[in-house]
Amino acid sequence: MRRGINKKRLRGTMIHDWNGGRVFWLVSVSMLLTTTSSFAQQSNVQPSAGSGQSLPPVAVSAPERRVAPARRLPSSNAVRARRQADRPASAPAASAPATIGAQRAALPVPYVGGQVARGGQLGLLGNKDYMDTPYSLASYTEKTIRDQQATSVAEVLTNSDPSVRAAIGSSNRYDALTIRGFRVENSEIALNGLYGLVPAYRINPAPIERIEFLKGPGAFLNGMAPQGSIGGSVNVVTKRAYEDLTRLTVGYMSNARFGTEVDVARRYGDQKEWGVRFNGGFNGGDTTIDRQSVRDGVGSLGVDYRGERFRWSADVIYQDDWMKAAARGYTPVKGIAVPNAPDPRINLAQPFDYARAKSLTGLTRAEYDLSNNVTMFGAIGANQFGYDKREAPGATILTTSGDALSTSRFQTGKSEAVSGEAGVRARFDTGPVGHEVVVSGSVLNRTDWLGQTNYGNYLTNIYTPTLLAGPGAPMSSFAEGKSDFLGLRSVGVADTLSMMNGMLQVTVGARQQQVIANGFDPASGLEIAHYDQSATSPSVALLVRPIKEVSFYASYIEGLSPGPTPPAGAANTNAVFAPFKTKQYEVGTKLDLGRFGASLAVFQISLPSGVVDPVTKIYSLDGEQRNRGVELNTFGEVAPGVRVLGGVTYLDARLTKTEGHLYDGNHAVGAPGWQSNLGIEWDAPFLPGLTATARTIYTSRAYVSTDNIQSVPAWMTFDLGARYATSLAGRPTTFRASLTNLFDNRYWIGNPTGYVISGMPRTLWLSMSVDF
Repeated sequence: MRRGINKKRLRGTMIHDWNGGRVFWLVSVSMLLTTTSSFAQQSNVQPSAGSGQSLPPVAVSAPERRVAPARRLPSSNAVRARRQADRPASAPAASAPATIGAQRAALPVPYVGGQVARGGQLGLLGNKDYMDTPYSLASYTEKTIRDQQATSVAEVLTNSDPSVRAAIGSSNRYDALTIRGFRVENSEIALNGLYGLVPAYRINPAPIERIEFLKGPGAFLNGMAPQGSIGGSVNVVTKRAYEDLTRLTVGYMSNARFGTEVDVARRYGDQKEWGVRFNGGFNGGDTTIDRQSVRDGVGSLGVDYRGERFRWSADVIYQDDWMKAAARGYTPVKGIAVPNAPDPRINLAQPFDYARAKSLTGLTRAEYDLSNNVTMFGAIGANQFGYDKREAPGATILTTSGDALSTSRFQTGKSEAVSGEAGVRARFDTGPVGHEVVVSGSVLNRTDWLGQTNYGNYLTNIYTPTLLAGPGAPMSSFAEGKSDFLGLRSVGVADTLSMMNGMLQVTVGARQQQVIANGFDPASGLEIAHYDQSATSPSVALLVRPIKEVSFYASYIEGLSPGPTPPAGAANTNAVFAPFKTKQYEVGTKLDLGRFGASLAVFQISLPSGVVDPVTKIYSLDGEQRNRGVELNTFGEVAPGVRVLGGVTYLDARLTKTEGHLYDGNHAVGAPGWQSNLGIEWDAPFLPGLTATARTIYTSRAYVSTDNIQSVPAWMTFDLGARYATSLAGRPTTFRASLTNLFDNRYWIGNPTGYVISGMPRTLWLSMSVDF
């Protein structure tokens, strides 16, 4: 029988090992635990009744429950309406699966408040609870996507996490992120654990159940992303049918953008072993940006089977996006101060500019339990993405008065990708040490085609754009042809050792990665570049969980990127470099008080870069950017009916080794020193079902040139909103409204490439969801 802990003895806690009767003294839990525990006691925060996911048996008995202050209870109809209107159709089962395969496949349950989940997928390691994860992990739920009325996966991350900012904004045709000071492309996001299957431009969140976010490089866990994904790894998980649902949502965005979405889920069979989930949506109309309009459509079908030992799922997702006059960013010429940000509604795009993209994805995954402790798994998927667009690729700002040089370009192209993985997972003991071993192999093949027509330059101004009747005569062009091939092959192995009933966990492993990259001349079809190199990426992590509520961890992990090509003029232009390694060291602590959670991490990421020796002219990977930071994240309920989501990131990103040591010690480009996100929800006691929401986002100054002469100033935005869960004609109904950038602030967002984009203007979002 487990022995309890006396609540009065938290400061000098005596911890009993309930199996062996040994006694350990924890002299000091930590300043963070002491402070937050006192706060939780004062706020009458209750311990969790259970996460629904099996945890190592390290949890001591929970402190005795304290009686919460009496609150006026809402009517039973309002309570039922709120629960039904907010319920996900893919909530995982409450009971823990019996086999190791089912445990690692089961979707972790939502934390209190439903905004984040208790854990997420860690690639090679499978699904894990955040308290048993020796890395920084966040997992945002379908409820968060719906409550934010998000139109893309990128919007959810930039709204919710202080380590993330938009590298390319929503007014553009595609998304890109800055994570821990490094740029991550939308095409580097994984779908159900596989790279290469999402639309290259933007991911419509309608088919998405979870957005899982691992901060920092993750080559060991996930394999190499197509471009490295150094700052962090994002994996989106498709919806499943865990209970019957029929939901209709209609929405509006200013200025005149309307949309509708249908979400249907059913389970069939004697044991409800078969599930079907369909999502379909369309929105279109004029945005808040001058002369800009959109038409976006999405449809998805997911089928799953859950047997006693066999689990299978399959998804088909189609997305069709069109945007007129996509707003691009700007690159200031060297030596000038960056002009003041223009009115964000101003659009330099021409009336004839447009972008159209279509994506079709199919994937399937299967798992079979050979025994309770051994599981085989495999997955395969394919994606076809096509586009055509006429646009300015980004204007160059020439003067502080906003004069700029722009051009027009037409492009057409496509990509085809096939991605897969297979492996085996096993659990066994060697004496007092438990092992969870996994061996997995992955493959990604992607081929790109490109055609392009270039037009002449023209002068414009970021405050008073020049509008043209047409792009003019073509200056050069080539027909669509094969341009690139990327092949990624890897084998990874990991062993998580668990000791002292899970109080001590050690993870060791490595991944062997091969990178094949071929370049072609689209006009002739001839191969003009060939790259085939390999590298091994190890990782080691330690996690200590002295009591249920607290864990401490330290980890080392690497990221891999294709080796660069020496520039023209270098003495070794024919040199071939193996995939270069980005190295991250991280230590942190995590807190779980049942209804409130937090994590604190300190990290260092070192990214090599190519430099040419000024004397020998030899090109090498002796350059370096080093990002050091501290992150604090919070989530859950801080008081009855009050929830928070957000945190603070401090980042010291420096150029430590530059060409000729010219900029050594300078701040890295596009990496602000301070970032914070704080979202608050409050359930109004005077009107059952009503929730008020507010969010503030702050970003400090960011440099946009390596000489640190050019920078963009700090900025802050405020958002307000509300939702109301009720019942109309016996149907659970939720109304949502929000106003983003409440004060219509004008601001620049810096980018690690030196690019700057204008922040979004004030925007009104409205929606109504009805469950039938």
